[in-house]
Amino acid sequence: MSKRKIKRNTIGVLLVLTALYLSLIAYFCYAVLFYGSRWFADSYNTRVKMDETNPRIIPGSIMDRNGVVLAETKDELVKNPTTGKDEKYYFRVYHNEAASVAHVVGVNHSKYGRMGVEAFYIYYLMGYNNSLIEKIYQKAFLPQERGNDVVLTVDFRLQDYVSGLMRKQGKKGSVVLINPKTGEILTMVSHPTFNPNDMERVDDDSLVNRATQGLYPPGSIFKLITAASALENIEDIRQRKFNCTGAVEFDGERIQCYKGEAHGELDLTQALVVSCNTTFASLGIEIEWKDLLKTGKRFGFNDDFLFSDIKVKPSSLPIGYRTSKQEMAWTAIGQGKVLVTPLHMAMIAATIANDGIMMEPKLLYKVVGRNGDIQKQLEPDVYRKVLDKENAEALKNMMVKVVLEGTGKQAQSNKITIAGKTGTAEEGSKDESNKNIAWFVGFAPVDNPTLAIAVLLEDVGQGETGGTQAAPLARKVLEKAVELGY
Repeated sequence: MSKRKIKRNTIGVLLVLTALYLSLIAYFCYAVLFYGSRWFADSYNTRVKMDETNPRIIPGSIMDRNGVVLAETKDELVKNPTTGKDEKYYFRVYHNEAASVAHVVGVNHSKYGRMGVEAFYIYYLMGYNNSLIEKIYQKAFLPQERGNDVVLTVDFRLQDYVSGLMRKQGKKGSVVLINPKTGEILTMVSHPTFNPNDMERVDDDSLVNRATQGLYPPGSIFKLITAASALENIEDIRQRKFNCTGAVEFDGERIQCYKGEAHGELDLTQALVVSCNTTFASLGIEIEWKDLLKTGKRFGFNDDFLFSDIKVKPSSLPIGYRTSKQEMAWTAIGQGKVLVTPLHMAMIAATIANDGIMMEPKLLYKVVGRNGDIQKQLEPDVYRKVLDKENAEALKNMMVKVVLEGTGKQAQSNKITIAGKTGTAEEGSKDESNKNIAWFVGFAPVDNPTLAIAVLLEDVGQGETGGTQAAPLARKVLEKAVELGY
């Protein structure tokens, strides 16, 4: 081999290695930028663990938006069983009714670790965001450094009220209420819950935050996505008439409306009002996977959801060029392999209410320093523009009619005008013992929406629906929120 060829090959190898090295640096920078705060907040990060006997930093308090203390650090003298001497121990104490906000606030426990706000906002609670001057001052003049107080967007009164409703209903599930204009999470309840003051009696199922970590088939609430895609991709959809005979078949797969009811001739609005499965299944096949997936992605499906304020599992819309007609039909009515979280569905309802603009969900109201100075304050962020205003308005009007005339009648209120969509999904096998999942998503008041809601009840049983179970619960929550001034 000639020297010239060896030189050329050597340069080629060096260029490849340099490109790989630069790619690695770029990926590392990307990972630190987008995942650094999550790594820092991880419960396995022992560097931010609170020492019970001699903590270097006393974590700050957690409060609701009205200043109600939900978690704080206290100390007391406890006899050391080894030495027999009284020693000062530090520990986190939670509100007397902490179970109603347990999945939001979380817990900071020496044995069970950290979760919720106690984990995700540990950076602020431990004061790592303090200025260099403040850090030097605290090290020099305070016996122990002090973290900062975190004020959340949730209202404890709402949390406690909704938690009581869920407990009374006796079903597993979740309720999420947000402000569609700002993305503020006003309440986020998951049931069953737990008492962070008594972690010895906690079971694993109650630790799951169903609002952000629970993935469920959406059932008919997904028809909002299918309707949005139809409005965007089918030219004559507003004038189109469909004929529902109660059931339809696609390549041998039979899909029927609830109890096989034949709805007759109806347009897109009427189809959503009565939640006609045959119409939306047919639309799913006509729209085809590319356009339905495109619409779904704009609504946040298959996103990683790297929000600054909260961890949320990504919702799944797994369709592609290999998706069969049968699968497209089931997907279009919210069955098949589609999975969503209650928080994401609240965001979707909020997007329609907010003229097609999806706001990033916010849980952090402000961070308050040792001297009362506000170090960080809520700043609403647009996540993305999902729909044009005309199509958002069309969906709004459809949801108004759902509550006035259709499956959501039990969400009607004489105190506030509510729009929404019901959903009932089957989970697991379709045998007689299988239990249904009931949904209601919506917003209020209709003329100027300041509230968007998602209600999920995951074990309502056969014969019960989103319209009979979730809709009345949503009405009560929305009425309470209005009563409290939201």
